[in-house]
Amino acid sequence: MVVMPTNKKLEQEIKELKKDLKKYRDLFENSPIGIFQSTVDGRLLNVNPAYAQVFGYKSPGDHIASVRNVAEDMYVRPEQRDGFVDMALEQNCLLNFEIPFRRKDGSTFIGNLHVRVARNHDGSVRYLEGFVEDITERKRIAEALRESEERYRTVFENTGTGTIIIENDMTISLANAEFEKLTGYTKAEIEGRMKWPLLIHEQDVERMKGYHTERRKKGGNAPGEYEAKIVDRHKNVRNVLIKSGIIPETSRSVSSVLDFTSRKKAEESLRERESQLSGIIEAFEGFIYICTPGFRIEFMNKSLMEHSGYKGTGGICHRIIYNSDKPCPWCPNERVFKGQTVKREFKNPGNSRWYYSVNSPILNMDNTVLKNQVMIIDINDRKLAEEALRESEEHLRKENIRLRSDIKDRYKFGEIIGKSPAMQKVYELIVKAATTDVNVIIYGESGTGKELVAKAVHDMSDRNGRAFVPVNCGAIPENLLESEFFGYKKGAFTGANTDKRGFLKLADRGTLFLDELGEIDTNMQVKLLRAIEGGGYTPIGGSKTEKPDVRIIAATNRNLHDLLRRGFIREDFFYRIHIIPIYLPPLRERREDIPLLLEHFLRAYGDDRKLPSLTGKMLESVRNYNWPGNVRELQNTVHRYVTLNTLDFTGKPLRNFPGTDYAEEKNSDHVLSLRDAMKNFEKNYIVKVLEHNRWHRTKAASMLGINRKTLFKKMKEFEIM
Repeated sequence: MVVMPTNKKLEQEIKELKKDLKKYRDLFENSPIGIFQSTVDGRLLNVNPAYAQVFGYKSPGDHIASVRNVAEDMYVRPEQRDGFVDMALEQNCLLNFEIPFRRKDGSTFIGNLHVRVARNHDGSVRYLEGFVEDITERKRIAEALRESEERYRTVFENTGTGTIIIENDMTISLANAEFEKLTGYTKAEIEGRMKWPLLIHEQDVERMKGYHTERRKKGGNAPGEYEAKIVDRHKNVRNVLIKSGIIPETSRSVSSVLDFTSRKKAEESLRERESQLSGIIEAFEGFIYICTPGFRIEFMNKSLMEHSGYKGTGGICHRIIYNSDKPCPWCPNERVFKGQTVKREFKNPGNSRWYYSVNSPILNMDNTVLKNQVMIIDINDRKLAEEALRESEEHLRKENIRLRSDIKDRYKFGEIIGKSPAMQKVYELIVKAATTDVNVIIYGESGTGKELVAKAVHDMSDRNGRAFVPVNCGAIPENLLESEFFGYKKGAFTGANTDKRGFLKLADRGTLFLDELGEIDTNMQVKLLRAIEGGGYTPIGGSKTEKPDVRIIAATNRNLHDLLRRGFIREDFFYRIHIIPIYLPPLRERREDIPLLLEHFLRAYGDDRKLPSLTGKMLESVRNYNWPGNVRELQNTVHRYVTLNTLDFTGKPLRNFPGTDYAEEKNSDHVLSLRDAMKNFEKNYIVKVLEHNRWHRTKAASMLGINRKTLFKKMKEFEIM
């Protein structure tokens, strides 16, 4: 007998399942590792944000829509996918591969791919699923570590003296070839098998053991250098100089053993190297000097002495070399005496020339820094050439934009259509605005294409590789303005289940387009002004100040000067936004552009083989109509015409196809249903009230006796937007 669960128990189980589902969904969405599901033939089914990001897409949806075939679009070698798919189908287990992938922009990276086959209950393949992690940096680090290890091993083997590493229990764990020669034992006999005291003469064993123990104590005073005797394989006693030190963060020590018989040769070799180095230093065309922590010069090369006219030592470096009473502002003396090597370029205010300097520490036996060694090279010619090249490139880029702006009688600029003189002026302003990074304000009635102009400025500017974030200020409730612009942190208020990035964060290093700017209240204007002037902002519930790099392009269909006079726009906010104004003419003031717009929209919405033709009278009516909704109304009118075979202005039918001849509305015997007639009346009345209030939605809503949100919905319903 099957016992069915009670409703209460079933509800609890459902609730638990929903919690589990949300938990796993959150894990999927917030995982730092890319997760995917795809068909066997290479179509993406589902990806998380991390997966889209690693391949250079803005969102999972953008990624899935952009990739038609995974192998062709994402793999550097598409045949690799076929190989591991066959292997996954055959082995039916989780497989791991390192594969070169290609991002959206064409760049490549090494990915660590884990993949398996997900099957249905009947054993058929449901999809492939797995993880992808960018390990390019990890591979680079591993390779660097391997190379570093090889370098250190090379140094260890080529020190010129017998060198060993001694473990805490005195076992010799590593020996180089010179130590083999010195003792007569092979590495195989020494490493991991022989203890250091076995090679020490009996007279020195206890002393060496004491040094070994003392060296490993905190604050121990074992000498770093001492003499002793060792006994080689053939029982020969050798007098040696031993230098020992603890390897940092270990209990192991490294010791170099120098036979006294070769010491004289080493000293002669050292003198020879010093002579060579001295010759190099004196032949060096740049400046070399050594100074103490107190800036006193202890050495100067010949070039520097000739340049400064100072032939001795003991002088203060910034006085002798730079003719300054104070330490140079670019001097890294403090960092050098902390053990750092500092490389930098600086401009000497004394002669206005550019120099490249390398400041490196000179260490004592105990690794403390004794002095600062400085090498300086004059790079003034190179810097001037680089600066001239940058100026030339910038000049050419802007000149190219100016040349393009000089092409008269253009009929299209990006997505903007029109060749009237008024629009030619708009195009020129767009180009000029694009060559700068200052804020722009676009004036124009609703439907004139303000957002298209803003997008054109962004696309032609240096920010075109970054985000363009449009914001309809009039559509955001006042109580949500701050959270929408500045974002919030998880837990900041009820319902804040995750962090949310605000518009300013989304537009960082890009462009923020503020449509209907006049709808922002003065309190919000203060906060926005502080953020865009460099003071930054703090997300709701956060503690860290964000300082975005954002260009503002604003738009309005209202008279901001009037709002400024009446106190609805703050003066400081107005002048921060109102730097480059662009005025978009209404469609009724550029009627010569209407045929171009008609042709453009007919091509966009129509099919040349099925498109009903426009008669001369219809075209005359289109040209003579006032177009209160401007280009947007014309676009919607053409769209309705193509879709319904009906041409009407603001809901008034002018012709129905097929079966009736064109006639003016007053002579039409076409009868609408009561519902359609009411809709036409409501739409026309809303348009008239909006025009009366200069398209100020808050005032229009108040006059209509409805709230602002309801008005916004009706405008969308009647296509008045």
